[in-house]
Amino acid sequence: MPNYDAVIFDNDGTLVDSAPGILKSANTAFAELGYPAMAMAQFRPFLGPPLRNSFMAFAGMSDGEAERAVAVYRREYAGGNCFILQIYPGVEDLLRKLRAAGIKTAVASSKPKMFLEKIFGGIGLRALFDAVCGPDPDNHDEGKADIIAEAARACGVPPARCLMVGDRRFDVEGARALGMPCAGVLYGYGSREELEAAGADFLAADCGALSEYCLKTH
Repeated sequence: MPNYDAVIFDNDGTLVDSAPGILKSANTAFAELGYPAMAMAQFRPFLGPPLRNSFMAFAGMSDGEAERAVAVYRREYAGGNCFILQIYPGVEDLLRKLRAAGIKTAVASSKPKMFLEKIFGGIGLRALFDAVCGPDPDNHDEGKADIIAEAARACGVPPARCLMVGDRRFDVEGARALGMPCAGVLYGYGSREELEAAGADFLAADCGALSEYCLKTH
């Protein structure tokens, strides 16, 4: 039987490369608040944490400015920028293999659930997930561990029988807080050093390696 009963995925940098749409929306927010635009090379650390935290930590905004920036960002992102993305090679095939093997699949992202549902519906992946979990847009206290736990509950699978898959330390740390193993992907927005330091159980260079690991049996 498979080693896992459910595989829970982060979204940005794990399932899809959404950086271009996120950057375009963020740069509109920067412009409206009088901050300089960011190039993609500067922007990569911005990807992963909750949006409000990133505006404060990586752009130096005050709490009030960050709230305004998030509002502008969401306006732009919902207006169409959310579809400026690419599904990573092999993702759809992996999801179909997992489901064919009887393994449940879910998403646990720091992106609000309303955006996740819109994106997956638009790109045709929604039917491949048993659950899609993200925070309420106004809940600043919900951490990654809370969202991962919600995804496990929605699948009806204990954390120890789930595998979390993500590209940043937040994914690994959230999973470890629940006693859940975590595989890190090296094609996303994090680095090998970040994922190793966080304690990832496995590192996958691509979806082929990830598929082999997820479908391994004992």
